[in-house]
Amino acid sequence: MVYKMKHLLFCLLSVAFLSSCATPTVRRPTIPTVNSYDMKDVRKELRRYYYQLSTERRQRLGEIAYNLRKSTGQEMCDRKLLADIGVDFMRINRLNVWKWSGYYDILKEEHDDTQSIYNRKTGEVWIEGVYKNSAADKAGLKRGDRLVSINGMLVSEEDDNNEVFNVIYEQMYKSGNGLPIELEVERNGKIKKFSFQPDMVCPYYIGVNDTAPELNAYATGDSIIMTARLMDYVSDDTALAAVVAHELAHNVLGHREAGETNMTIGILIGAAIDLSLGGDGSATDTAASIGWNAYSQEFEMEADYVGLYLLARAGYDYHKAGDMQKLLGALSPMDIYVYESDSTHPSSSVRLALARETAKEIDMKLALGDKRSDLVPDFKKTNKHLKDKTDITKEESLW
Repeated sequence: MVYKMKHLLFCLLSVAFLSSCATPTVRRPTIPTVNSYDMKDVRKELRRYYYQLSTERRQRLGEIAYNLRKSTGQEMCDRKLLADIGVDFMRINRLNVWKWSGYYDILKEEHDDTQSIYNRKTGEVWIEGVYKNSAADKAGLKRGDRLVSINGMLVSEEDDNNEVFNVIYEQMYKSGNGLPIELEVERNGKIKKFSFQPDMVCPYYIGVNDTAPELNAYATGDSIIMTARLMDYVSDDTALAAVVAHELAHNVLGHREAGETNMTIGILIGAAIDLSLGGDGSATDTAASIGWNAYSQEFEMEADYVGLYLLARAGYDYHKAGDMQKLLGALSPMDIYVYESDSTHPSSSVRLALARETAKEIDMKLALGDKRSDLVPDFKKTNKHLKDKTDITKEESLW
């Protein structure tokens, strides 16, 4: 009885609320219903536009990243260089969802639209982009080529996941060091064969996060991620290359591993304090945070410094690298003047000054006869990540 009374009271209050609310006053046009063909066409138009922007971002970032990874040389990469050809593969996966799933109709429509937009069958792998001056570009591969085989191994169109990409990259990594890569592609209904030397690159995945709301870029130790908002904000390719080079420097210098080591030390110290004083764990949490952020500003400036060398090696105008700091300063004007000791990043003014001084240093080295491809930053001690090369093909997580 009490439940019924509460329910009735809630309904009465809802009616009273809605009846007292202000209402719209315009008479707008009637739009198609959700499941009408007209509304489905609207959704397809939006999806087509998203695919277009996503492809443009991926191609732009991929070309910049490939150029930087190809230019590091073994001396500036903490991993064993691996073969790559400089293309962006694409594939429409099979629709693998229960028909009685609540999302089936939505995913089915998206899957069908994707096939129509790309004019591709489910399962086939094709080249969506070829990076300028890459091994694939020089060999004559083109956007739209369907991959038939790699090193004699047929490319499967039947699996329900991305295992096919593991096979492709496993075969690709076996090439290099004097061994050519052999590809068969279908172009305009005809099979074309290619055999050429791949590029040897620093093997880091660098990709775009299309859905993240923030304007950000970050290195994970294994990869580098740019958000779509950052890419849309940074329209100049040299400035974007400076961001990629900065994050690549974080990875090759082992900054994430260093941060984790410092955090572990902080946890041990904090735990000892909590144990001795009978604490509730707050000392452990505080010490862990202090450890993780220890030398963070120094690591950021080190990544700026080494990143500028990577930028120069790749042929970019390193004098314009400071433009990125101007963009950052425009986002956070107060950061131009404030240099807070407890911040994880230096101020944009400090970073711009460092970029200009590093450019002068590179100018001097080039004037003394160094080649761009041989430029190496000055180290006061050996960095173990650059000394001990990791062969990622030995890691089970790779494929």
